Amino acid sequence: MKTRLWLFLLALLVLPAGMPLLLQAADQPAGDPGWPRTFMQNGKELTIYQPQVDSWENYKKLHVRFAIAVKPAKAKKETFGVAEIEADTVVDQATRVVAVIPKKRDLRFPNTTDAEADALRRIVEELHPPSQGLTLSLDRVLAYLNPDQQQLQHAVQLNLDPPKIYHSSKPAILVMIMGQPQLKPVLKDKNDLMFVANTNWDILYDVAGQSYYLLNRDGWLTTKDLLKGPWSQAANLPPLLSTLPNDDNWGDVRQNVPGKPVKEMPEVLVSTGPAELILTQGDPTYRPIAETKLMQMTNTDAVVFLNSSDAQYYFLTAGRWFRSASLDGPWAIASNDLPQDFAKIPENDPAAFVKASVPGTTDAKDAVLLASIPTTKSVDANSQPKLQVAYDGQPNFQPIPSTTVQYATNTSNAVFLVNGAYYCCDGGVWYTANSASGPWRYCTNVPAAIYTIPSSHPSYNVTYVKVQDSTPSTVVYSQTAGYSGEYVAATGVLMFGAGMIAGALLEDHWDDDYYRYPAPYSYGWGANYNYAYGGYYRPPYANYYGPYRGAGFATAYNPATGTYARGGYAYGPGGAASWGRAYNPTTGARAAGARVDTFYGSAGRFAGYNPTTGTAARGGYRSNAYGAVAGVQTNRGTGALAWDTAHGEGAVVKGRDGNVYAGRDGNVYHRDSNGNWSSNSGNGWQPVNRPEPRSAVQQRTQQRADTVQARRSQVQQSRTANRQDLSRMQQPSANRQFGTRTRELDSQAFARSRGNQLSERRSSFATQMQNRPGGGPQFGGQPRWQGQQRAIGGGGGGRAIGGGGRGGHGGGGLRR
Repeated sequence: MKTRLWLFLLALLVLPAGMPLLLQAADQPAGDPGWPRTFMQNGKELTIYQPQVDSWENYKKLHVRFAIAVKPAKAKKETFGVAEIEADTVVDQATRVVAVIPKKRDLRFPNTTDAEADALRRIVEELHPPSQGLTLSLDRVLAYLNPDQQQLQHAVQLNLDPPKIYHSSKPAILVMIMGQPQLKPVLKDKNDLMFVANTNWDILYDVAGQSYYLLNRDGWLTTKDLLKGPWSQAANLPPLLSTLPNDDNWGDVRQNVPGKPVKEMPEVLVSTGPAELILTQGDPTYRPIAETKLMQMTNTDAVVFLNSSDAQYYFLTAGRWFRSASLDGPWAIASNDLPQDFAKIPENDPAAFVKASVPGTTDAKDAVLLASIPTTKSVDANSQPKLQVAYDGQPNFQPIPSTTVQYATNTSNAVFLVNGAYYCCDGGVWYTANSASGPWRYCTNVPAAIYTIPSSHPSYNVTYVKVQDSTPSTVVYSQTAGYSGEYVAATGVLMFGAGMIAGALLEDHWDDDYYRYPAPYSYGWGANYNYAYGGYYRPPYANYYGPYRGAGFATAYNPATGTYARGGYAYGPGGAASWGRAYNPTTGARAAGARVDTFYGSAGRFAGYNPTTGTAARGGYRSNAYGAVAGVQTNRGTGALAWDTAHGEGAVVKGRDGNVYAGRDGNVYHRDSNGNWSSNSGNGWQPVNRPEPRSAVQQRTQQRADTVQARRSQVQQSRTANRQDLSRMQQPSANRQFGTRTRELDSQAFARSRGNQLSERRSSFATQMQNRPGGGPQFGGQPRWQGQQRAIGGGGGGRAIGGGGRGGHGGGGLRR
């Protein structure tokens, strides 16, 4: 993925007039307001139960059913009915919210007179007008969808070869350098103090003393040989380090000069290519996983298992599995033939999150489905884009193998040349120009050749950004998780990055002046998937990977503008977390900002536009210990607001029995705690009989009869089969009808239960992340190290998920 220099400005979402101010707060994680939702006015009451999704065409057109209950003023009882809705949707992946904007609504009240039904409809329209929208949890919607029947992000061939995998049972840090070390002057035109530009660590080189100095948190390490070591504590720093520019680019490093004594000298592991680190606190310890022969390693942030069946270790990173007989290697590919026990990990086990990376599991399918939900961005087609592309010298283009596309090699932007025209993908938007340097305009038709870029190329991720729709006034671009570097492998598992192929290309095409391809880099930051977050990110305390997180290049220098940029980033379909520092020594201009497009900083806000209907919507939801609030507003002048507080005011009735369903036959059904169904056709609740199960004696008798029949002639078998078919056909039709209906209702109940589970899991995950010291995810549910961990970890802190900063400069990011 090509990126610009990291100049971030804090973006504030301004909510439309009438939206609750509560939504503008960002101190609590977003949460689903819940179901059922009740609206009251003038003694009248409308209760809307949790929806049931029939279809979601191209993730735009939603067909959904709600069971509803209407209680007129002064009425003693409520009347149940079904609301069937066809709607446009606007999706925000970061907050996992679907804004539902009805186009057509059908209200049915079984066994009522026309007059009674009309009166009930008028109450519904008064309390919840037909044009009023709703917010739904994306997790609850997806639970109803069959991944095999949805449009999914396509599978591609990814490299599964293992990177260099280190293991250490004592404090250690992993210094990953992208190819051979590249030294750049700290101050322009002065070569006495250099820094290593192609690493995610702060490493300075004193030319006179011919020594390297590495900043590990607030202490300094030194060596004469960067690649071979040995490393030792830096007793005295060269005087030049006190002359570091006190600006946004070097200020935080300067704050650690002369630094503090290193209490515990870590082992410094240096790799010139992609690498991962399994760091244990002493000798490995394990815990058994029920119903399997697996044991999970507990004293590490890495995801490692020991399988007693084959005496092999299994290590998971970036969605890829590797196996070895020893933690010291050698490691081999395991993704293609993973032991079945990984799919058998119980749902309530702390290690169950790894099933998203186990082929064939429901969790793996859920991850691909979530990654396939597009995110859209609309622009004014008649406005002038502000895109600027700088080249080092004259633009240089090289062909991409097996395509008719050429790509620019001396710019940090993703620029392509196709049939004499230039195209640039930046921030999920396509631009085009007649010249390599612009002026640029919004692109409404991306050449098909660009989508033939192979997955092995570092710029492959741009193929996941498309023009969804365009009108004379508006262009809408869509992107799926592939643009963030999350690809579906041939095994059906969502993986991060292309693997070692992209890494090799990055090394081969290293440029002396800046990074050309800060593509999604698979290794070097302990990336693992968690559905609750909605993508890949790193463990919270993995500071031993460096202060810049390792997900992308750490430092860039553009000689055309004289601008330095140093930062790290990590992407995921559910959001992005990054931080950046930039400084232009020529103009003195500087900027530093942050943004996290997930439940932090956005608090459940969403915005979107549907060009087909001309409908725009924005709003959000959030919850905390005091209650929940949700709202949506559209450009049709309509909106919806629901709230629930500790005083019981408002719309979300959390204590009410929500096991009410809208049947396809127009009736309303209720499911009790034992799984029994009752129907309400206007005359109260009546039990729905299930087909009577066959007794154990009948089953054994039939099994013996089947054994005898198997020994008879083919003719006799056919006659017997015919008699059995006739017997089944002669069963009471009501029994068959109830059997079909209850099976369909059971399926709906299962989908609702799973949707609730996924939604609650994410809400709980968000709360845990916020309450945990230092923030960040906790893989596997195991307790992580505290005191010693800080000594083990290297460089900086920060609080962002997957992002973070140096020396406490943290948080923030910019969604791509």
